[in-house]
Amino acid sequence: MRTPIRADYTVHYSEPDGLDCGFHCEPNPHVDGLLHYQQRETPNSTYTYEPVSFGAHSATGLLWEVMDALGGRLDTRE
Repeated sequence: MRTPIRADYTVHYSEPDGLDCGFHCEPNPHVDGLLHYQQRETPNSTYTYEPVSFGAHSATGLLWEVMDALGGRLDTRE
């Protein structure tokens, strides 16, 4: 799945000694389709992948949706 926006993009977040995650819309041999969330808990662990979708029709709207989703995932970790 992907958004109605036809572009590849990555919004990635990482902490120096811990969480490494992000939303990616790009070819990846580990997932079907293009749009997914990937996360690993430590730099030495393997990524887990999860399909996601967004409904934004503009780059600005997409950025707001992605940042909101990322914030929600980070909030659940606390």
